[in-house]
Amino acid sequence: MQLHQALDHIDGLLDLIAPLLTEGHPEAIEQAMQQLRDSMGAFVQLAQRFEAQDFTPENVAHMQRISERLGQIRAHIAKVGAINSQQLQALMPQQSSAHTYGASKLPPGAAASVARLYHVSG
Repeated sequence: MQLHQALDHIDGLLDLIAPLLTEGHPEAIEQAMQQLRDSMGAFVQLAQRFEAQDFTPENVAHMQRISERLGQIRAHIAKVGAINSQQLQALMPQQSSAHTYGASKLPPGAAASVARLYHVSG
């Protein structure tokens, strides 16, 4: 495989991922991102075998464009994650550690248990 072919393959994966991020299909995004990670790993292994003359100005510019696109995707994912986190926090606030009846300020053993508070003696 030539360097430009490997770069074109990664570009194609980025073209696939970009619309998925806006459509909100988590399973498809996960699969595409896994495929991208695998391809990037393979590219790193493959790039080590290329000679210096393979890294032409066009290929270097192509790698820089890919790097910029990856940065944009990373920023988009971080932004969507922050928005989702805020929306989730608004819908489901975190539970406090205090129970419904509150924590007792008395030392252990000095306070009546919840069961005794509602026990009717007779």
